[in-house]
Amino acid sequence: MPGRFFARGGPPPPGPPADAPESPVPGDPAPPPPPPPAAPAPPPSPERERRDLIRFREIELRDVGGLAVEMARRNDWRYPLLHSRTADVLTLEERIHELDALIAASEMAQRGVAVAECRCGAPIVQGAHFCAHCGRPAPETPPVAVCSHCGNPLPAEANFCSVCGNAVAAEELASQTGVDETLVEPRPDENPWTG
Repeated sequence: MPGRFFARGGPPPPGPPADAPESPVPGDPAPPPPPPPAAPAPPPSPERERRDLIRFREIELRDVGGLAVEMARRNDWRYPLLHSRTADVLTLEERIHELDALIAASEMAQRGVAVAECRCGAPIVQGAHFCAHCGRPAPETPPVAVCSHCGNPLPAEANFCSVCGNAVAAEELASQTGVDETLVEPRPDENPWTG
């Protein structure tokens, strides 16, 4: 059947490839120059990147959960794999928190609120203790204290922990001699309910 497609029964004569430029014919205008390469697309806005990352984080969380269920079903726990997948999710969450800080700082700047900047150039949200981009301490906020009972980070001006309710300086107060003397202890023979 090859003769059916070709006039003489053989392949067509070789010619220039299909993408080769045509040879100029005298009197024809010059072909237009090729278009310039397309400019790279601008980076997505922080709001769009945050939405995309949240969607991707939800998918990753489902995958990690399914992976853990499958490992439990087979009783074959591969902790390095599980650890690396959860580390990926935590990395996504860190970036989402950075974007939250950038979005809040840009909204504050649009309202005319002065926004402090870190040495790395990232805006620092008012009340933040650290830069969301590089982790340096914020220049205008006091350092963070840590609850001695539960380890929860607290603002330096806090008196009580918002997680466990203990006084931030409970050990310091207990070590002072005057505090124990002000406490009244019930006598062992006295019932506190009857008087």
